[in-house]
Amino acid sequence: MQLRNALSDSIFDRLMGLAAGDVHPEDARLFALALSFHATRAVGSMTALTGLSARALTVLFRRYFPGLLKAKPDGFCLKVFLHGLAGKNFLCRCDSVMASSPTDGDAEEETPQDTLIRRYGEISELRDLLLAHRTNGVEEEEWFASLLARASMGANHLWQDAGFLGRNDVSLLLSRHFTSLHDKNTGNMKWKKFFYKQLCEREGMNLCRAPSCSECSDMPRCFGPEEAEEWELGSAITGAVPL
Repeated sequence: MQLRNALSDSIFDRLMGLAAGDVHPEDARLFALALSFHATRAVGSMTALTGLSARALTVLFRRYFPGLLKAKPDGFCLKVFLHGLAGKNFLCRCDSVMASSPTDGDAEEETPQDTLIRRYGEISELRDLLLAHRTNGVEEEEWFASLLARASMGANHLWQDAGFLGRNDVSLLLSRHFTSLHDKNTGNMKWKKFFYKQLCEREGMNLCRAPSCSECSDMPRCFGPEEAEEWELGSAITGAVPL
């Protein structure tokens, strides 16, 4: 499980130092958190890790961190360049065929690109769910929807796999850009659980065994605080999707 570290924070600080003055500061902060986190992932391109296309990433950087692309040489790996901003060296493994180097007998770990391809339909459904509730009709909402949908494929809390600092970052983002979806979570369900519950309800499905959340033995898994420590995933559909 990879979470934010000192290098992520260093890249974040450099990005915020390059942030444009005419953009919403909270959006800039959240984008910088996500980008700095994914830049420190050992394997996988920024497009595979964020769920954003190369064009979307370019437009995002030009709008929010305009000085960055001007300084980056053409064709230079973005992750290597971001590490350089923080004074660190980084070996580009964006196109690595393996997420790790297993020993004999170990299974190969799925790469970010493999995950993006294998779960593309699921990611698209989550993205569509978010965009069905977009508030302002701005391009940023497409980017945030892609980031959250892609992060939902991770094994940790949504805020952790998005590179944010806590659940509150996700809540504020949804409140600002996907207000009607945010407001539907009246029981304070964990956000990833809530997203999948919405998908089930949209398809007319109810896969929970209990007649109501209050009567369900799994209620603590769906509601309550989302702490930073590693956690064991659980869902009403064991093994079907990571929630």
